[in-house]
Amino acid sequence: MQVAHDVREVLTRATCEGVTVRLPLDVDPAQRGLGERTARVLTAAGALFSPRRQAFVFADLFPFGQAQPLIDYMIINRKTAPRPYRGEAPCPPAVAEQLCDELALRPGWTVLEPSAGHGNLAAEAADRGCAVDCIELEHHRARDIEKAGLARHVITADFLTLAQQPQYDAVIMYPPFRRDLAAAHLVHAHGQIGASVSLGLQNGVRKASVALRELLQRHGSRRYALEGEVMSPSGRPLNTELWIIYGPQH
Repeated sequence: MQVAHDVREVLTRATCEGVTVRLPLDVDPAQRGLGERTARVLTAAGALFSPRRQAFVFADLFPFGQAQPLIDYMIINRKTAPRPYRGEAPCPPAVAEQLCDELALRPGWTVLEPSAGHGNLAAEAADRGCAVDCIELEHHRARDIEKAGLARHVITADFLTLAQQPQYDAVIMYPPFRRDLAAAHLVHAHGQIGASVSLGLQNGVRKASVALRELLQRHGSRRYALEGEVMSPSGRPLNTELWIIYGPQH
C-alpha cells in the first residue's frame, strides 16, 4: 500500500515506544479523513489499535521488537512495511483486552497462558495485577517471555503433554488455529477459560471436537464474534470468535 504525503507527515510526529505507536493528539484514528487513512496504513503494516492503551501495537514484535524502524521504513519508502517476514499472527491487543474484560480478571488472581507464543495475553493479565504462569513449546519464545518478566513461571513444554492444573482462577489462550489441535487445547485446560478461536471450532468430527462439545454442554459458555480483528501474517482477516467457558465452580 502506498503511503500519502499527509499520512507520512503524521507518522513523523507519531511517538514510538517499543512495539507501540501513538498518533499525535490532533489525529483521531476513529475519525474519517486523515485519521482513518493513517489507521488503515498502520493496520496494513500489521499494527492493531488498542483501545485501552489508545495506541497502535505491532503485537507480532512483542516483547522486544521496536516499532520505530517500521515507521521509518514507511516514511522513507512511501509504502507500508511488509508483513510476511515477521512470522506468525499473535493475539491482537484489542482481543486480549476484551478477553480479560470478559473474564473480569482481578489483581491477585492466578492465571495460566498455555501455548503462550509471544505472551501477549500474559502481558495483558499481568498488567491487571494477576500472577501469570506460561507454557510455551518454542525455546526462544519461552526465553523471551521469561526475560520480559511477564510471568511468575515459564515452562518450556508441549501443553498437551502436561498434567491438568486445576489451581488457576482462569486460563487464557490463543490456541493453534488447526481445528483438532485448538479443540484439544480447550479440553485439556481446567477451570474458567477465555480463548480466541476459529469460527465453527466445535463442529469438528474428531475425538477432541467431540470432547469439546461435551465440555461446552457440561459447563456452558458465551461467545462473541470477532469480525476482522484477527488477521493472518499476510493481513487476511480470519473468521474468529471469543469464547468464555465456565469452570466447574461457576
